[in-house]
Parts: sequence; structure tokens; C-alpha cells
Amino acid sequence: MGSIPTEGTCLGLHKDPKVGIERNSCMKKDSWVNFAVLIASIALVVFGFRSAAPSSPAPEVTSAPAASTSTPPVAETSTVGISPSDVRAVYLTAATVSVPSNVRAMIQLVKSTRLNAVVINVKDGDGTYVGPGMKRVVDEFHQNGIYTIARIVVFQDNAMAKEHPELALRDTSGGLWSAGGGPSYWVDPASHLVWDANVAAAVGALKLGFDEVNFDYIRFPSGSIQSAVYPVYDGMSSMSGIIDQFFSYLTSHIRDVYPKAVLSADLFAYSFVKDSGLGIGQHVAEAAKYFNVIDPMVYPSLYTPGNFGFPNPAEEPYQVVYQTLEDGKKLMPASSTVIVRPWIQDFTLGVPPYDATMVDDEISAVRDAGYGDTWMAWNPANSYDPTPFLSTSSAPQ
Repeated sequence: MGSIPTEGTCLGLHKDPKVGIERNSCMKKDSWVNFAVLIASIALVVFGFRSAAPSSPAPEVTSAPAASTSTPPVAETSTVGISPSDVRAVYLTAATVSVPSNVRAMIQLVKSTRLNAVVINVKDGDGTYVGPGMKRVVDEFHQNGIYTIARIVVFQDNAMAKEHPELALRDTSGGLWSAGGGPSYWVDPASHLVWDANVAAAVGALKLGFDEVNFDYIRFPSGSIQSAVYPVYDGMSSMSGIIDQFFSYLTSHIRDVYPKAVLSADLFAYSFVKDSGLGIGQHVAEAAKYFNVIDPMVYPSLYTPGNFGFPNPAEEPYQVVYQTLEDGKKLMPASSTVIVRPWIQDFTLGVPPYDATMVDDEISAVRDAGYGDTWMAWNPANSYDPTPFLSTSSAPQ
């Protein structure tokens, strides 16, 4: 399975006819709080966490305290009266919500459909956005009864890698290692300094009033990793063990500050099909120990020919989503109370183009797999046709 499409392309400013929002993907990073200053101030001044980006980082080891096996607290209904098990959301970038007319358009989209939530980047590969502007956005969504989820991109971090290359993966020539085309820099998943930075970002998001924090890129990188040099990871320790330790550290430190925090984890869809760690350290059963919600990224266009016997899995959205979720049940701990809330594809990648009918098929598959009417729709351009969100065909009968 390939990687998730990113929102890094500068699209300029224009009207999106589907939902009437304006694009401003060229927003300067310093229009909200600068990443390095934010993390240092949150970590050192407010919450007493170790700085994620010190000028002279202390030596690190790859081992961590034994991971806790305690189950996460049961997710409670949010302040807007929506349960995490009943969330239907669309994804938005920080650039999108930085334009007030876009926020109003998205509120109209949610209120005119069966949607009830939004996922907003508060930390992506290029910075962290938890300043006063984001607080106003969260408040406006809450005033309209909309559940808000803060998305945090964890180990794929261009900003931290460039600011603190001593925490980043390097190539054999000493430069920053990049995953695939374009700058896609990674920081070391075994670094506790990196862990602290993401704890601080999550606590900052919860302080703004977000109802949930969602973590993406919580894995080792994929791609041409043979040329990658890690500053901390020793290359021999279990990747799955490192990620398990990170899950324990992340969730316990956040809940030290916010004991009832609702935390969710994005996982490769293949982790629901094959319990091998995928060479990136992801296992469904491990994530279920720590997070309230697991979000498999079930995008049919990212499956390879032959998956589930289909020459082009993208042409079979219902079957791909349904069979992935069914396979995942076999890997879920029997006593787990974790909520499974899939990311569904609402974008076109190759053939065929994805339309409202195909999105509706995905939603139906989630329901038929026994996971109810909860899902999150991903479109990297934040361009959503409301039609599948109006449909009652995928609503529980």
C-alpha cells in the first residue's frame, strides 16, 4: 500500500465550487505560532515537559520503561453532545480553516448533512498551529454543535528535521533522508525528545478545547530505508517494540494532564489484513491497548493489484473496505473496547475517479462490517461533494 496523499502543494487562493471554500495553501507558517517556539514554550514553561528541540540534546537510548498494558479510559460523550463512537467527519488543513469564510462554509456543509465533526491539522509536516487563531476556529465549530478532532502528524516532520537535524534521519552523504519524491523528512521514532514534542503538541491542542486528538504517521518510515541513518534507533531493536513503547509514553503523558482525553491512532489499512508489523512497527492489537479509537486508512486506490483477488481494488470500494475491516476483527483483542472508525477515500488517485456513489459504498461497507455509522472522509484538497453525506442509504436502519 502506498503512502497517504499529502497537502503540501501550494494551490493558491480560489473558490471550491463543491463547498464554497477558499483555498489558501500558501499561508505562511509564521501566520500562526512557530513550531520551535511553540514546543519549547509549552514543554518548558507551561507543563514542565522536556524540550523537544534543545540546542544540545542529551544522549538518548532506544529502550524505554516497560509499556503499560492498562486499557484506555472509556471515551465519554463530548461537550457538544457527540460520542466518539458516532463521529462522521471530514478532514481540513490548517490553511483551509485560517480563512474565516472557509470555516463558515464547512459549518454549513456539516449542518446540512449527516456530518457532525471535523478533523483539523494542528501539527503537520511543516509546522504546529495551536495559537489564538486556532482557538477561535475550535470555538466557532463548538458554537455550532460540531465535534472537533486535532490531527497531529508525528514522525514525518519536515519542520523539526530542518530545525534540529540531529533528531532526523540522514542519508549516507549526511543530508536529510527523504521518503519518496519531494521533501518528506522524518525524525527518529526512537527519540524521546521527539516523543516529548508530540506530547506537548497534543496537550496544546486539548488546551484549545479540541474534543479528540488524532495521531498520524505513528510508525517507522517506508520506502528506500536502506539508505537511512538513524540518530537514535540502533537498527536491531524491534520496530514494533519501539512503537509500542511510544504509544504507552504518548498516551500516559497526555492523560497525566488530561485524564479523560480521547485519543485516536491512524493505522495503515494493511495492518488490519496482515499482523506482521509491515516493516514499520504497526500492530492493531498494540494500538488497541492505548487508544480510544483506531482509524484504519482504508483507501481502495492505495491497494495493489491482486489484493482480495481484484485486478484494480480501487474499482471495488465496498468490497475492499468491508473485507479489510472483517479481517481486522481477527486481530483485535477479545476484551478490547476500542472504537474502530475508518478513514474512507474521498479523493481520486488514478483510475477510476472517485464519485459520490463510491464514497457511499464505502460508508455502507463500514456499517455492514459492524462498525456502525462512524467514519472520517479524507480529501487532501478539502473538496467535498455533500451528496454521500446526505444519503440515508448508509445510515443505520
